[in-house]
Amino acid sequence: MKSFAAKFFTLLFLTLVITAVMPTSAQARPAIKFRVEHVYLHEAGEAEIVGYFENVGDQAAYVKWTDIDLKLFADNGQEMWSDYGIRHYVEDVYVPAHEYVAYTCYIQHPDIPEYHGKYRFRSHTVTHWEKSAG
Repeated sequence: MKSFAAKFFTLLFLTLVITAVMPTSAQARPAIKFRVEHVYLHEAGEAEIVGYFENVGDQAAYVKWTDIDLKLFADNGQEMWSDYGIRHYVEDVYVPAHEYVAYTCYIQHPDIPEYHGKYRFRSHTVTHWEKSAG
């Protein structure tokens, strides 16, 4: 009987310690990503990036900047232009929790071609946000 009581109190003690250490609920936080929908090459030296900020987190936040990796491919598969780590600063765009906000930015680079034919793009983005504006 003493063995059972000792095991029971040990288990009870461990349960209380784990309960005290672990949070009772998940911490609310934003999770924002910039999604690129279209890339337009209206004139040489500039690309128009049309997309949206999507917040899949459970708290609103303000977007501060996003890094964009972008590759453009001609219809025949040949790479037309690419650049990595293009930092685009954002003027405190407010993104509510579980919502998205449309956003367009412009990238300027002397090697971006003017091109009106068909092309594809591939992109990857990293977005930084803060919970307060300013």
